[in-house]
Amino acid sequence: MESQKPKIAMYVKRNFGEKLSASFDFIKENWKLMLKFTTYLLLPICLIQALSLNGMMGYMTVLADLSGGSVSSDASLMMSFFSYYSLYMFVFLIGTIALTSLIYALIRTYSERDERLQGVTLGMLRPMLLRNVKRLVVMTLFGLLLMVLLGVIMGFMAALLWPVLFLVIPFVIILAVPFALWAPIYLFEDISVMESLKKTFRLGFATWGGIFLISLIMGLIAGILQGVTMMPWYIGTIVKSIFAMSSGGSEATVSVGYNFMLYLLAIVQAFGAYLAMIFSLVGLAYQYGHASEKVDNIMVESDIDNFDKL
Repeated sequence: MESQKPKIAMYVKRNFGEKLSASFDFIKENWKLMLKFTTYLLLPICLIQALSLNGMMGYMTVLADLSGGSVSSDASLMMSFFSYYSLYMFVFLIGTIALTSLIYALIRTYSERDERLQGVTLGMLRPMLLRNVKRLVVMTLFGLLLMVLLGVIMGFMAALLWPVLFLVIPFVIILAVPFALWAPIYLFEDISVMESLKKTFRLGFATWGGIFLISLIMGLIAGILQGVTMMPWYIGTIVKSIFAMSSGGSEATVSVGYNFMLYLLAIVQAFGAYLAMIFSLVGLAYQYGHASEKVDNIMVESDIDNFDKL
């Protein structure tokens, strides 16, 4: 039985295969609870996200038809399109923050309880969930500020000496990989956002290859699963676009029933994307545990502290 298997420790040095095994074992052991809580938290968000996605695609079809494949000069249509796009991105950001907060709250609770996640309810997770949401909002705003600052610096460099920009781009890519550990560091540890950023670089560059590989493999798995749930909606959207464009860019010829079916498929697509994201989040959590133990020897220091208290 799954409950008889050894508990999956967080702070353990693992090779790449062992990190994958720990990630899949955690998902296999707790998939029912993760699916249940994800449905409670993310399904209402997916309802709004599906509306904004279909609205955005509808206006994109009209704009493409009116302009013959180029950007339309109709300001009102463009404004409507960007309104739906902004709503979609905003709702997607909320969903990503909610999902990340939930998964890392579950992993931290699993690591801290002898009973693992047995008997855990959303009510029990609420304090940690709210804490994670607040910290992720702070991290997101701080990250946007860093991106703007980096964009300004690269803009000045491109204006003054544009060939240097080709040398900067690979450096930025290399620099971006350690940022994958920022969220687990900031959520699993009780430190400030600046301290977590410093630790992100310290742990990230020390385990750069592991972060890259775990992100790549889990990203591929997530992409395949996301593609499976997206395909029905994608095909349905293409069929709708063909009918709309054949009638002069009007969607009036598309039945209400078909639009409702497309809305349901958009919900499945959005929810499937969030479920697929769980693989990357869990993989990075155990990559963080490996990096912390490898660089900082967290469990060794904890064992020494506990020995002193005996």
